[in-house]
Amino acid sequence: MRDLIIQKSEDGVPEQRLVFAEIYAPMVPDSGNDYMTKEEIQKACYKFMKNNRLDQVDHQHNNELVKGATIVESFIARKGDPLFLEGSWVVGMHIDNDAMWDRIKKGEINGFSLEAMAVTSTGNVEIEIPPVISGLTSKSESHTHQFFVTYSDKGQFLGGRTSVEDNHFHIIKGGTVTESEKDHTHRFSSVDTLRIS
Repeated sequence: MRDLIIQKSEDGVPEQRLVFAEIYAPMVPDSGNDYMTKEEIQKACYKFMKNNRLDQVDHQHNNELVKGATIVESFIARKGDPLFLEGSWVVGMHIDNDAMWDRIKKGEINGFSLEAMAVTSTGNVEIEIPPVISGLTSKSESHTHQFFVTYSDKGQFLGGRTSVEDNHFHIIKGGTVTESEKDHTHRFSSVDTLRIS
């Protein structure tokens, strides 16, 4: 799951209530340590679109459809895309649900996640995990932090923290959201650099 990009409104133009994000990136392990190739992602994307499932949106995989949340754009990111990893399935969603839009703007909802019935196969892959992974968090309260997380020799997430910005830092215990500090959190993604070759 990657950060939502909110379509900004121009001066004098009402909010379009559009958000964009990758649903799935190729060869990047997900939270279940599974991954998909570019070809598998493209096949899933096209099947979803052909079956016209554009309003099949729920929250936190609870299988309860969210009224007023509709996919209005869907594409596979091409080589050289400035925002998304090549081969990723990207969607643009229109949010006509006031409560949901408010939560997105507050950063409480900050990404898309794919749920699907899938056939998996087992195998051994090697991922080189450096002792410390770092990157930048999402912007919240007008600032970002650099984050630092560690993994065990067996690939288990151990946690980490952010740099000090605006006289505070955030602890990272797991997942993709920092612990709250000064009444806000930040999204981060430690797996973006862990691509399977």
